[in-house]
Amino acid sequence: MNAKKIAAAAVLAVLLVLAVAQIWYRPVDRDEGFWLYTSWRFAEGALPYRDFALPHLPLASLYYAGAIKIFGPSLYALRGLNVALFALSAAFLAVAVARRFGGPASFFAIVFFASSSLTLTWLVPVKTYAPAAAALTFAVAAWLWPGDIDKTVLRRALVIGALLGAATLARLTLIVTLPAAAFGIWLSSSSQPGRRTAAVGALCVGFLALTPVIVYFRAAAADAFAFNVWGIHKLFLEGGATGRWAAALSLLLPPDPAILVVTAFLALRTARRKILAFPLAAGILIVLANLVPGSSQRQYFVLAVPPLAAAAGVGAAWLWRRKKAVAVAVVAAAAVLGAARPAAKVAFDRARKELVGPAEVYAAARLLAERTQPDEVTYTAWPGYAALARRRVLPGWELGYFTHRVGERLSAAERRRYHLMTYEETAEALAAGGARFALDGLDTPEVLEPTLAEYFEKTTYRRGVTFWRYKTGE
Repeated sequence: MNAKKIAAAAVLAVLLVLAVAQIWYRPVDRDEGFWLYTSWRFAEGALPYRDFALPHLPLASLYYAGAIKIFGPSLYALRGLNVALFALSAAFLAVAVARRFGGPASFFAIVFFASSSLTLTWLVPVKTYAPAAAALTFAVAAWLWPGDIDKTVLRRALVIGALLGAATLARLTLIVTLPAAAFGIWLSSSSQPGRRTAAVGALCVGFLALTPVIVYFRAAAADAFAFNVWGIHKLFLEGGATGRWAAALSLLLPPDPAILVVTAFLALRTARRKILAFPLAAGILIVLANLVPGSSQRQYFVLAVPPLAAAAGVGAAWLWRRKKAVAVAVVAAAAVLGAARPAAKVAFDRARKELVGPAEVYAAARLLAERTQPDEVTYTAWPGYAALARRRVLPGWELGYFTHRVGERLSAAERRRYHLMTYEETAEALAAGGARFALDGLDTPEVLEPTLAEYFEKTTYRRGVTFWRYKTGE
């Protein structure tokens, strides 16, 4: 093995270690609480939308609930599964780019993909991004897989459509990848218009292949399904454009996403640029879709990384053939800036406040399991504690902190229908003994502290978490 291959292997090994380390050391994300809990309830037989709120389409729930069936409700296991999916996606993309564009393009593409501050930060936690990004990456890899596009376009279109349908079933905004794929097929194929039309039709057929999944959940949950997957988000879209420009600027600081985008467009200088129309268009449309007024957060742009990384690898390889030092500097800058962001963020947060990591969460879950029985209801604002302890939360609090954010915008009848609560209703339920126990840890709102103090008594304090028992619940 020559020095270049050893260096490449070392770089990829370091990136893998960074991803794996986050299984144990990444601070707990607040959304992981409701994904752990709702997926555990789903695995136990409850149905999303019908029995509890879930503000996304169902693929991520199917993915995590299936894992929980095997491993049980485990934050470590689900994060580990996401890392494995991350690595598998990177491997498929690497092989596809290598066989289509050569080794340097493949190596650069995977460095862009695996070192991005977006992917390293958001493809490990238990959220929608891991399954959505994996399906999208497989779709890009299937398009770039070696072979004559004209001869295989119908089969490719069908497979890519199904993968994009799966990605959309995890993250609704990825519906924009369908027109991107249609554009890529139409532009890249030299076949007759009739055959290209047939390929676009095959793409749409594949995209709709998972429609029975939506029909099933829609039939079981009635209008609650539409409210959860679209209505909840519409409430926040109506909040205005306050997040749009901040989200756009977040792609520049740190600049690794900006370097990714610029390098991706260098691929347009190559002779085989037409085949990159699909990933380039997909990346651009994903960025634009997540600049919708009032809805944007930096993490949403993680899904633009897989398609843009493929094009950026080709762009960096083009630069490598002309100015090797410049190509190395560009890719190294993206990798260092990208990998440094998660570490810098943890250090910054530690300087401001105490972070809650998986070890602290598991300690609280053990406390909950020790102090309660399986049939007893607990109030906690971060339902992941209850999932890890295999305990039920106060009905309406399956989404944790998200419950009030959505519930306060609805009428009382709508809240009952969609399994949501306000703080006032939560206080009334706690005062009436709706939960015999309360776990005061992550996300506990200050507004409920007087209710806990009046109707509950503190029994245990452990590692930043207070355990309360209802005073008349003896």
